[in-house]
Amino acid sequence: MAPAGDDRSGNGLKSFSIHAQDEQSHATFTALAKEQAAHPTFAFPAAATESVDPETAARRYLNQALESKLTPNFVAPTTEDAESQFKTIGTDTVPLTGTRTVKFRQAFHDIPVYGSLVTVELDKNNRLVSINSSLGEPTGVQALAKISPAEAAKAVVNKPPFKKDLTGIAPRLNYYYVASRAKWHLAFIFEDVPVTLSERGPKKTGRIAPRYFDYVVDAKTGRVIAELPRTPSMASEVQNAIDARQIQRSIRVETIGNRSVLKDTANNIETFDFRFDDPTLHEAALPGQEVSPVWPPGAVSAHANAEAVADFLRTVLMRNNIDNQGGPMNASVNCVVSSESRDGRQWFNAYWNGQQMVYGQVMSGGQLLTLAAALDIVGHEMFHGVTDNTSRLEYAGQSGALNESYSDIFGILIANRGQPDRRQWDWKLGQGFANGGGAFRDMSDPASLGQPAHMNDFRVLPNTQRGDWGGVHTNSGIHNKAAHLIMTAADNAGFVFDVNQVAGIFYIAVTQQLSRTSQFTDSRRSVLSAARTLFRNLPADQLARRVSAIEAAFDAVGIQ
Repeated sequence: MAPAGDDRSGNGLKSFSIHAQDEQSHATFTALAKEQAAHPTFAFPAAATESVDPETAARRYLNQALESKLTPNFVAPTTEDAESQFKTIGTDTVPLTGTRTVKFRQAFHDIPVYGSLVTVELDKNNRLVSINSSLGEPTGVQALAKISPAEAAKAVVNKPPFKKDLTGIAPRLNYYYVASRAKWHLAFIFEDVPVTLSERGPKKTGRIAPRYFDYVVDAKTGRVIAELPRTPSMASEVQNAIDARQIQRSIRVETIGNRSVLKDTANNIETFDFRFDDPTLHEAALPGQEVSPVWPPGAVSAHANAEAVADFLRTVLMRNNIDNQGGPMNASVNCVVSSESRDGRQWFNAYWNGQQMVYGQVMSGGQLLTLAAALDIVGHEMFHGVTDNTSRLEYAGQSGALNESYSDIFGILIANRGQPDRRQWDWKLGQGFANGGGAFRDMSDPASLGQPAHMNDFRVLPNTQRGDWGGVHTNSGIHNKAAHLIMTAADNAGFVFDVNQVAGIFYIAVTQQLSRTSQFTDSRRSVLSAARTLFRNLPADQLARRVSAIEAAFDAVGIQ
């Protein structure tokens, strides 16, 4: 594939991708290397590129690529009165690939372009491995707000049907693209706003209300132009205990004197009982009471499954818990949102609230069964936390469907980890919890549970709660099917990828290459880039075998 630079109508951004292991980019890489000696960025460096810090090295490569005639599809967009700025937003070391990524956000007049991202990938010697970018050109937009932050906050507060708590939340100006109007706006963005249904608002909407929203307010008119859900719905010793499925599990607990609690200090996990309290009305009371001295089966499931997720993150993805800093992965069982429960005990939901897991429960066989009993649900919801700490995929439209799909991918990978034969894997999400005791989604056959499996059948739905925020739980089936085809790709030599390789590819793509408004086609580009990095030291024919399998999978579902 030649260096890519394609317009994206879905998010207003233009993408570009170049990789050292892409055969058709090889000539460009060679020419760029020869050009460096004469390029101002490299001609008079204070130190050789291999000896400087990664950010300095990455900026040199970025500046060269933006200015070079060798990469005509990669240029810094301009507006009527400003040139693009590139602000560093972080440097990551990726143990899976032995590379480092430096990420930049595009800005004009020091105002960020929402969803923009440039990822420059370097090897251990600061040699360029890849550049992936999504850049915007917000022309026709003045950089001066005509309303105050206080006026913007008032517009958010007055937006029905939720009550909002803006305490401690400072809005930030961004250039924001509204796809339905194909128009850029200067906007105030309020992130992670806690919401509750107002007393006058509808109590039943057919779907669980998100706990947090981002609000986007036009900085000229003071009108709310987007409301974006942020909370996707859905000294220790080892002891044995029975979980909610009546299976004996080994769990780590903390013994303090004569008392033991469900606390795993090694993985920074603790499980609590919220005693059927409301986690939205009484969030300050979370996580609830310690579980001691006996282990209720629902709490055992939550604890053991959190340990399984933590172990997968640490040993397969080399990620130190959800936040990659060893932060807590706690959970509360027996939670009930009163406005969404018929009897004050059943509540059909589970989610990562930004700090911990919150689990509801449903009747099954005459008894309450916690949603924490399903490892794929636990893995799915906790991986939303990983996404929210990295790419922060906007939970609406195609980016929201990607958010759901990546959580489905890792929910399935984690739940089937103990089954070495992929032909025996269970590809259904949430088996036993959907209506009639079925599953929510089937990655191997999305259509069997009402999801499209090809872009020809993509469903355009309203960006509202009733429309599932543009079909995030519906259109995710298309990307899920592509992922399933990659996971099961095989030829005469057997499976093309082993399970850990599949996990690594998708993990690198979602944490290092995707941004807030990424579309399905951006995921294709990112997955291919991740594979080229992960397998860059393999012989050319083996790399080509893997790249071809990924391209065929995305081709099969119409994602180009």
